Amino acid sequence: MDTLDSRPDEPARRGVVLRVLIVEDAPTVAAAIGAALREAGMDTRVAATGAEAIDAKAEFRPDVALVDLELPDVDGMQLVAQFAGEADCGVIVVTANGAEAARIAGLETGADDYVVKPVALRELAARIRAVHRRLYRAEPDPAAQRGPILTIDAARRLLIGPGESSLPLTEAEAATLDALLDAGGAAVSRETVSLLALKRPLHTDDRSVDQLVLKLRRKIASLGASQRTILSARRNGYVIPDPRQFRVLPGPRGG
Repeated sequence: MDTLDSRPDEPARRGVVLRVLIVEDAPTVAAAIGAALREAGMDTRVAATGAEAIDAKAEFRPDVALVDLELPDVDGMQLVAQFAGEADCGVIVVTANGAEAARIAGLETGADDYVVKPVALRELAARIRAVHRRLYRAEPDPAAQRGPILTIDAARRLLIGPGESSLPLTEAEAATLDALLDAGGAAVSRETVSLLALKRPLHTDDRSVDQLVLKLRRKIASLGASQRTILSARRNGYVIPDPRQFRVLPGPRGG
């Protein structure tokens, strides 16, 4: 059985109980969802506010978070963006707002799925499992790979994927990759990334580093690698656990 010591970013955690954080301020709705998910074999935790959700996520370490957009203390979309940027759990919006613009905004902000209330509870459980399968599917064993997944052309500031497909890196993105790779698999704090990549100290409630890493993850994913090539290190920033997934061509680093 799973324990709170297991890391949620481990791949394909088969045969364990899925942990689901329900961020919902309506007690009856939260209770109904929680009861249905527990009946489906999942473990649940409820948070009624954004502040509670942030604390609960750090303690409970869910596999998937269900986020209502109408919260009493914070714009739910901001919470979606924060959770998606941390990339250590799946995020499903569960809201009464079914407008197309809201759906698009939620998915573009980083949600893995968008469900409109009233919720079909059996379908919601199926969607949670589907998101979990996508995010935690088994990754190739890095030791079995014949070469790096991505190449960094430091001179031209390019990130190159298989088949020579490439994307440009901003100066801040290149500096972030440099810092993470130089750490050799150890975590790099958000404060350090801010100083090296953004050239400024990190201030309270500053999400600029998280947004920077989120953009890097998206570029990595668009070139065929997993967004989880860069992981969130709980309370300690970010880490590339296997630097062998990158090959760096000679050039002016941090360009």
